[in-house]
Amino acid sequence: MIQVIPMVETDTWVYDAIKRKLPHPLRGLADLAYNYWWSWNRRATKLWEYMDPEHWREYKNPVKLLLDLPEDRLLELLRDDNFMNLYELVIDQFERYMSPESTWFSTNYPKWDKPIVYLCMEYGISRSLPIYSGGLGILAGDHVKTASDLGLPFIAVGLLYKHGYFRQEIDAEGRQREVFPEYHPQEMPIKPILDREGKRLLIEVPVGDGFVYARAFEVNVGRVKLYLLDTDVPENRLDDRTICDHLYNAEMDKRIKQEILLGIGGMRLIRELGIEPGVVHLNEGHPAFANLQRIVWYMEDGLNFTEALSVVRGTTVFTTHTPVPAGHDRFPVEEVKNRLAKFLEGYDERFMDLGREGDQVNMTLLAIRTSSYVNGVSRLHAEVSKRMWMDLWSGVPLDEIPIEGITNGVHTMTWVHNEMRKLFDRYIGKVWREHTNIEGIWYAVERIPDDELWEAHLEAKRQFIELLRRKAIERNERLGIDDPIPAIDENSLIIGFARRFATYKRATLLLTDLERLKKILNDSERPIYIVFGGKAHPRDEGGKEFLRRVYEVSKMPEFRGKIFVMENYDIGSARLMVAGVDVWLNNPRRPMEASGTSGMKAGLNGVLNVSIYDGWWVEGYNGKNGWIIGEESTEPETEADDPRDAQSLYDLIEKEIAPTYYNNRKRWLHMMKESIKSVAPRFSTHRMVKTYMDTFYSKAMSNYIWVIREDYQAAKEIAAWKERVMASWSNVEFRDVTVREDRSGLEVIVNLDGLSPDDVKVELYYGVRAEGYNIERPHIIELRHPRELGDGRWSYTYEDNALEHLGDPCWHYALRVYPHHEKLPTKFLLGLIKWRGLMD
Repeated sequence: MIQVIPMVETDTWVYDAIKRKLPHPLRGLADLAYNYWWSWNRRATKLWEYMDPEHWREYKNPVKLLLDLPEDRLLELLRDDNFMNLYELVIDQFERYMSPESTWFSTNYPKWDKPIVYLCMEYGISRSLPIYSGGLGILAGDHVKTASDLGLPFIAVGLLYKHGYFRQEIDAEGRQREVFPEYHPQEMPIKPILDREGKRLLIEVPVGDGFVYARAFEVNVGRVKLYLLDTDVPENRLDDRTICDHLYNAEMDKRIKQEILLGIGGMRLIRELGIEPGVVHLNEGHPAFANLQRIVWYMEDGLNFTEALSVVRGTTVFTTHTPVPAGHDRFPVEEVKNRLAKFLEGYDERFMDLGREGDQVNMTLLAIRTSSYVNGVSRLHAEVSKRMWMDLWSGVPLDEIPIEGITNGVHTMTWVHNEMRKLFDRYIGKVWREHTNIEGIWYAVERIPDDELWEAHLEAKRQFIELLRRKAIERNERLGIDDPIPAIDENSLIIGFARRFATYKRATLLLTDLERLKKILNDSERPIYIVFGGKAHPRDEGGKEFLRRVYEVSKMPEFRGKIFVMENYDIGSARLMVAGVDVWLNNPRRPMEASGTSGMKAGLNGVLNVSIYDGWWVEGYNGKNGWIIGEESTEPETEADDPRDAQSLYDLIEKEIAPTYYNNRKRWLHMMKESIKSVAPRFSTHRMVKTYMDTFYSKAMSNYIWVIREDYQAAKEIAAWKERVMASWSNVEFRDVTVREDRSGLEVIVNLDGLSPDDVKVELYYGVRAEGYNIERPHIIELRHPRELGDGRWSYTYEDNALEHLGDPCWHYALRVYPHHEKLPTKFLLGLIKWRGLMD
């Protein structure tokens, strides 16, 4: 067990120095600087920018700004009426946000009294907190911000990386160079967590045959606390001090230690802070070791392994983001055993079996086997995930495998451009800010005059073009080269492609036929520009080669000044790019895009998507808000489909996109409005988090209340039931089935091997045959009123007309039996089912 250290508020360190530096009337800046609420409030960011525009543009970090700002400038601001008026307005708004009379959560869940703890490897909150690499982190950051907006009792846990992910530099030949700056926590909007003696809190984490010590930091994200762990303390060996040096460390040893620190260390920190979660949400498989820690704690409270697992599983939500088997973290069993040696002292192999996949520990499997509520991040991704993990539910029809689809979304106030926000306020009313997910509100987009919408879009384009120019000039000066400086007229058509440079995302698809592309881009009457942005993983040589190839083509005379590669695409540049292009290009190889959120951000700003029919676009496309590359199909693609998709993309640009943009402005503006109306409510994190709340969190919380009462009596009962079912299941079988000659009914005899009929459900399952024994829309009828025959046998009868198609080769009939308990979160949680066909 960890050593319990009393806690106090974390209000010291640089925070105190800043407060002492500020003139008394400006003391509110200290609290504002240490709360990332400012990152999605435009008045607050304008306030920081007003204080020192150059500093703000360079760092986007209010703590560093206040540290660096001369005291003379602070006194000058104190005498500036414009600044003081803005300051008072922002502070008033901030204080009202932090102490609301009510929230969506308090209104809808007034009796909820336990927090939701959310663990993730990365968080994309702001550029000043560089602990994210891409989509997973940005999604997690948006989830946290929305939990704050809605008032959820939400606590997030992650790691603080000394060098972050990396800053990308592209050399004169187009090769990616990874630069890892050293970030200093004292200059960031984070606070160290201290004990009552004012010393830093250390969390003791068992790693190998000893312990690693981690300090902890608190990050305020609106009303939500984000806690970060870091091992760079003198109490650790030199090697262990570097565990958190880099996000997604490529060394297996460090990677396992990072995931132990996140999962086990994260839960130990939560306990140290005196927090008892009602629900735990694992965002991806990286933090799955958290559930091993929770099982151990419940066993220390007197439960056996099965009972402890029942409690943990019934209160855990797991979200998988990965659509390909190779993308899931796997580590050799022996390596994991070695790293968990101290932690697992006295415990048996069942802990390893929870994640075992042959001679590997699969972190996704560990998460699934310790969670009752599992989801993919779009409807299509849920179907892909069901097929990927179907062996865990052998015999269960795909549509009944308990993996839900909760489609990702974006935090609207973070990603909507300021010019668009003004239009929404003016013509929709500010109600959209708090009720983003209500579709009817967004019909008012039609009220926006076309000329005002177009001018707002042009302003967004001007700002993005300026960013592109500034980045190009800085790169040229650094390398001493003369690559073209973008000279783009904002009235020209701009296509944007920005995402991780992974090969399956096919950044080079547009370069398949350079002769055709040259003709498209160099039409003097319809000029088109293409901007690429994104990083390749440091060890993804294929992705790096794609980046180099794009740069190589951009240097060719026929494409010089037409194709641009933007260096170091990050959350800051993304906010301008998703609003500052006309078309957002997304062409992954289906179904490898689990969701994709950049297109949602673009669509929210009236940018039109042209995309493969994959991920979120399967749900988002409505025929009026963008275009589909290739076929409107969900069938998987292979490399052989690349040429066809490239030709489809060229056709769309030549025959649809460019002609509409240049010759039919009215239709283009109609499509922009349709994009906003269709994307803003349905693909917001307000909708997403409310769905998690209603679909998963509330059920997991009900489970928590049920299993812990009366000294875990319910957990003990359901665990005993599971063990009884597992002991008998191999002998459960259909003994005999008799169908009446007129097909008006049937009788089935089932051997339950000592189980009660209350322990199972016996059902007639039938419908029109789709493929093999698959049925697209099956009918399911439960057989009731069992009659005991003795020797563990029970008779079930059915009388009705459902058997009228029995014998028809187009129809399939079967009987099935599976374990049933009214308190199981999902009916196939145990993954047990047996079948008996009728006349097959």
